[in-house]
Amino acid sequence: MLNTISWQQYLTAIILLSAAWYSYIGLRYYRNEVAAWLKIKPRDKSTVPAVANKFTVVMGEAKPDTDTGLYPSEELIFSGAESDGISDQTLPLGPGDDLLAEAKALVDAYGDNDNKNEFLSFLKLLLDKYEVFRDEISLPAVIQPLREFADSRLPFRLKETEWPLTF
Repeated sequence: MLNTISWQQYLTAIILLSAAWYSYIGLRYYRNEVAAWLKIKPRDKSTVPAVANKFTVVMGEAKPDTDTGLYPSEELIFSGAESDGISDQTLPLGPGDDLLAEAKALVDAYGDNDNKNEFLSFLKLLLDKYEVFRDEISLPAVIQPLREFADSRLPFRLKETEWPLTF
């Protein structure tokens, strides 16, 4: 009986059975993927929507609104002329300004505390923090406004010699 089946018939039967089997598996378990794969895709996408045809007007002629046009730049007013306090001569804040601001905060913190030695030790710690900027900071120029600020706010008086003049 096997002698009556040729190799061509055998291979045809195997191919047909395999195609039927994989078609069944594909349709049974992968229906959505196969349907998307077999879906015919459109050739060209039109730039005009499907609802637009030769009888509908998409856009009319572009023209400026009434009472609009070009005006000279001198006539345009955007805001009032108010100074913002910044000029070409304004310098950015540096580490000396930061040191003075922190020292004033320290003076304000000791406005109710009468411990002079503790204030001086904290001032020394603050100066140690800014010691890396000693080339950029003129300490006498920072101490002078700080001394004037501290005279009216500290409950104790500091002598001229107690104010640090070097880092």
